Amino acid sequence: MDPHTHHAVAVGGPSRQHPHAPAVLVDIEAGDFVAALSEAITSTTWPRFGWPASLPIARLPDQGSPRALFQPIHRRFNLVLFDTHCEVFGSPRLDPKKIESSGFVVRRWAGPDDMSAQALADPHNWQAWQAEGWRGLPNAAAFDADPDPARRPAPRTGNPGVDARLAALRAVHAAEAVNPLHVLMPAVCDAARRSLLYGVVPTSEALRKPTDAAVDYAAARAPGSASRDSFIAHLSPYLSRASIRPLPGARSSFDATWLNGSDPVDASEPDSGDSAAMREQFAAFIRQLAFEFDINGRGTALLLLLEELPLGRNETTLGITTRTTTGASAFLQACARVATDVSAAAVAIPDDFGPVPAGWLDRFTNAALTVLEGRAAEARTLEGRFDDAEALYAIRAFVRVRGEAGCPTRLVWSDMTPLYRVAPWFASTGTPQARIALPAFDRASLAAMKPNVAFDVPPALANLLMRNKPEDFMKKPKAGSEIGLGWLCSFSIPIITICAFILLNVVLSLLNLVFFWLPLVKICLPVPKKK
Repeated sequence: MDPHTHHAVAVGGPSRQHPHAPAVLVDIEAGDFVAALSEAITSTTWPRFGWPASLPIARLPDQGSPRALFQPIHRRFNLVLFDTHCEVFGSPRLDPKKIESSGFVVRRWAGPDDMSAQALADPHNWQAWQAEGWRGLPNAAAFDADPDPARRPAPRTGNPGVDARLAALRAVHAAEAVNPLHVLMPAVCDAARRSLLYGVVPTSEALRKPTDAAVDYAAARAPGSASRDSFIAHLSPYLSRASIRPLPGARSSFDATWLNGSDPVDASEPDSGDSAAMREQFAAFIRQLAFEFDINGRGTALLLLLEELPLGRNETTLGITTRTTTGASAFLQACARVATDVSAAAVAIPDDFGPVPAGWLDRFTNAALTVLEGRAAEARTLEGRFDDAEALYAIRAFVRVRGEAGCPTRLVWSDMTPLYRVAPWFASTGTPQARIALPAFDRASLAAMKPNVAFDVPPALANLLMRNKPEDFMKKPKAGSEIGLGWLCSFSIPIITICAFILLNVVLSLLNLVFFWLPLVKICLPVPKKK
């Protein structure tokens, strides 16, 4: 009988604090990372028991804040490494032939900010990446279950009908995404006197899963909550005015000029020092109703509430001024139509607006949150496994050990690794910079650069470019037309690169007036060149 068949098997790593947790190896820049890892292992003296105090190129799990692992775009490889051994005296290595299969899963932390040992051990605080995206683990059994539902033991109660029902329920549980593990070369394992397995830790996901973009607005519904106060502060002041206020541009028309930044002089409007600010505030109010709350589309439920807001018109006949008030919904609808359709007719502006009825803002806030919840529920986005820059992850490895003499295969899990996060794509790693040579900027060099890319330009875009001078695009360009010929326009990519480089320097210099960032984003050093 094989001595490894019936006693316990464990998955171990180099961490003294987490003896059953694998080690995450980071900052391996070599293209052949397997060779680099093998060299690091074979060049290290391994003790008879346990792991060496350190490994070249290896950074063992930190005890401080979660480490950030870099993505493939950073040209870094992150590996997980562990050994399998028998839990008997001396911890002898497990024969790799006894391993039927192996792998590891990446799980996302969904627990409290206070990550105590008790919280980390609670299965409810972890999520698994499944066919539908990140999903919570309902209980300890799911936390320890085989990631492949087909391999999970069939439940047996002794009742065939109940057993069939339980088996059907087990089949609907989605599989958990598994990343492969590989056994290192025999010579490497022999040098370490361990059965060592490694895997590449994923930090990016090319395959994205459709998911609902549903947003939880429950906190914003709670009276007096910070979320509700922030949402109300985000609403236009026109929705909270407690007194009658004159409208900017009264007796004139609301049209597209209010929305594109221009501020034409209107002789009928009283001269006011804050006229431009008032117009911009009203235009922002209309944009919010048109685009955020979509009152002409999905947000029509808000119109009944907007009808409660009074609009005032003053008419003077024979020296007698008569004031009439109407609901604001039709007027605001027409203004919102101007914001979404450039061909919409201009809207006559009444004299004043308000007051907002007592308690109205709370009712509008609840209705607006309902509209936003509905719009978010309709949205479908593509979710990547590591899209959340604030998320924390941990790895749990497993091996399936073959049984003998009719014994079933055993599933052996490691402990969870310490938490880590995935660094955003723009994070700096200190890797040597890529060097891009630009061609000489003289007529002879530029003339030698023949076009090497062609753009297939449709008629509408070609007509737009031909009918307008560059300065026309700063004003109101003439619209293009679908009628006409398409064009095939060829350019030189090196010349396009020079143009982009010049434009980049101009933009950086202009924005430096605001951000003062030029010393950080642009470092130029003189380099002698041969003449």
